[in-house]
Amino acid sequence: MDVVTQSEQETTGLGMAIGSVLQSGDVLALHGDLGAGKTHFVQGIARGMGIDANVPSPTFTILNYYEHDIPLQHFDFYRLEEEYELDDLGFDDYLTSGVTVIEWSEKFPDRLPDDALHITIQKTSATGRIFHFDFSGSRWSQVEKEVQKYAISH
Repeated sequence: MDVVTQSEQETTGLGMAIGSVLQSGDVLALHGDLGAGKTHFVQGIARGMGIDANVPSPTFTILNYYEHDIPLQHFDFYRLEEEYELDDLGFDDYLTSGVTVIEWSEKFPDRLPDDALHITIQKTSATGRIFHFDFSGSRWSQVEKEVQKYAISH
């Protein structure tokens, strides 16, 4: 399923719609070039989950953790070079609880759960984006419904 956004606000709004229905154990694997809007999208997810903290890109910290009813674990694999670095972070332990969102997830595809939701973000203009959602399995039916509702209303 593809959804088009035309502004940072719409990208954040799409994230908010999704964040409102995410559940503990959900893993979202984000794909997209530098400047594609991944961090704005995650900021929306956080807001949708009820997290009102500042949500910067974790490029330099690798992981930003947001404590909440359902915690948000925001990873960025961009600066990681070797898979063992994920072990040093205790990466697998994060996957079983909270919501885990991973920027640059394509660097270590074998470490992602089979049922992760893959979202590819393509930049089409200065503020335009196409979000391609790869829904696999019934786990994501509620998220898929929210994405459809968002797409219809925008």
